Amino acid sequence: MTGARPATRRLALLVAATVVAVDAISKAIAAHFLAGRGVVNLLGGHFHLELYRNHAGPGNTFAGDPVLISLLSLAAVIVIAALVLVVRARSTAVALGLLLGGGVGNLIDRLVSSPGPLRGGVIDWIKPTMHGGSMNLSDLSINAALIVLIVGGAIEWWLDGRSGRTAVSEPSPSEAAP
Repeated sequence: MTGARPATRRLALLVAATVVAVDAISKAIAAHFLAGRGVVNLLGGHFHLELYRNHAGPGNTFAGDPVLISLLSLAAVIVIAALVLVVRARSTAVALGLLLGGGVGNLIDRLVSSPGPLRGGVIDWIKPTMHGGSMNLSDLSINAALIVLIVGGAIEWWLDGRSGRTAVSEPSPSEAAP
């Protein structure tokens, strides 16, 4: 298996760095303006903002085990970073960048926030519905990565089919001759 093209690797890292930066800025703004305010209703009460410190995993999994969540998050970030080293398709590079940036953004919170390393909670501030869970821009980038993988993969599959390319490499004329 060949390594990543430098351009796709740079693209993935640029997307990841952008997600981490925008997420950190949005969390700082949310912490400043939403602290002590409770639920802030927007769009006639159809959209809500609320500052929340989430110590559980996605979908409230492993609630009460912040160290386990932090270690699983760290493992996921390492795996995604390793995949960035071999990515070849642009859509996959964007998706991996979104995943990596989202994972790093949330992992930073878990490592540096109170009550201490590996026990900190993620700053969530977006609450789409009154009775649903809360999220942040890192969470949204992780969800967007899944969409990019599905849509980007479908488009690349369609384009490969239209151009006559195949996923399996064909032998060169010198390999085909007996």
